[in-house]
Amino acid sequence: MKSIPYRWVIAITLFAAYSIQYLDRVKTNVLNPVIAHDVGLSVSDLGTGAFLMLLFYGPSQYVSGILTDKFGAKRILIFSVIAWSVMTAWMAHIQSRDEYFFRMALFGALVGTEYVPSARILMRWFNKEGRARAQALLSWAWILTPAWASVFATQFAHAAGDWRIVFYVTAAFGVVPLVMIALLVFDRPEHYKKATPADLEYAYRDEIERGDIREGSYGDAQKQILEKHDIKFLDLFKNRSYVAVIFVDIVMQITLYGALTWIPLYLSDVFHFKLQEMGLWSALYFGAGAIGSFSSSYLSDKVFSGNRRIMILTCFIGLAPFVFLLATLNEAHPGMLAFCLCGMGFFGNMAWGPFLAVPAEIFTPEVYGKAMGFVNGAAYTVAAFSAKIFAALVVVNEAGKDYSMGWVFIGACVVMGIIAASFIHTGSGKTQAVGRTARA
Repeated sequence: MKSIPYRWVIAITLFAAYSIQYLDRVKTNVLNPVIAHDVGLSVSDLGTGAFLMLLFYGPSQYVSGILTDKFGAKRILIFSVIAWSVMTAWMAHIQSRDEYFFRMALFGALVGTEYVPSARILMRWFNKEGRARAQALLSWAWILTPAWASVFATQFAHAAGDWRIVFYVTAAFGVVPLVMIALLVFDRPEHYKKATPADLEYAYRDEIERGDIREGSYGDAQKQILEKHDIKFLDLFKNRSYVAVIFVDIVMQITLYGALTWIPLYLSDVFHFKLQEMGLWSALYFGAGAIGSFSSSYLSDKVFSGNRRIMILTCFIGLAPFVFLLATLNEAHPGMLAFCLCGMGFFGNMAWGPFLAVPAEIFTPEVYGKAMGFVNGAAYTVAAFSAKIFAALVVVNEAGKDYSMGWVFIGACVVMGIIAASFIHTGSGKTQAVGRTARA
């Protein structure tokens, strides 16, 4: 029986490790109604908390990208796991509004170190024939985790009669990704002593075909590639596809955190679902999202031969009608609500794998940390302000809370995503990047 290539062992390990780290954001958001009641937080306070988390999370992404390229992804990931466990345990001690704000800001700054190192490792182990699928698998960490973690958190909190115990228990889970990363993850294929010639040839196939390195000469592969294709920070913005990816990521983060932060509150306030019901309904969005993410990435890698723009456009064009439809639902209609949440989840998560692979393909995986760090940093910073905008658009009146204008705002952002995605051209972008660096 043919064994699974080690690159997929690493991809699965990073997915599992990231999933555990993502627990904090999921359970915090789904438990926000009871946390708000216990601590004394308003809808505006919750919006401010999300804003602070994302505001500090954004710059942390860029800093972690630079540190990843300089010191190695594995070291940054280990730091990230330890910081996550400490921050998760602290949430169980929150007693006041100000303490909640401070914790959310510090949480964002410290755990903004988990994504870029994970993606950087995948970009080196996978070539262009598998990058979108590898990234889609990693994206399941923030798509599938809410599908099961929202149910776990709400059921656990309900059974225990206390939301704080959920944070204590999940903080202890941090030992699992710590051990997994330490034992199974390697920054580069040549660092893994049991890597086969096939593993190395696959990882460096793009560079071998371009003539950057010779097949079998992997000892100083990073140095050889950077001698020809190192990119200065300002040179990133000379590539139109890279700039387009920044705007695509902004829309993706606004959509993701719109779902994570506001769907549980929307279901609670508008449809008056109980805590247990809310977790199950929220899971519909994320379950459909996992299917949309991986199917899209498979098509991008295998059917469209690395043309990333097609599936990114499909994501936004398909998502827009469902977001605007959700804005019109002001009374419980189970069938329509389920249709809307599944449609949003399926289309809203289709772009992850394709667009996250783009920076490695228009430049090189060796500068992916720097390139993707800025993309995510900008996206999360803008998404932070979007949380405040959404909260301001929630109308509170005698009849309750109306979230319609908040969803209209996200729908308008999705339309902007369609425009941005049309500018992505990985084929010509790669040629331009290689030409510039070769002349430098």
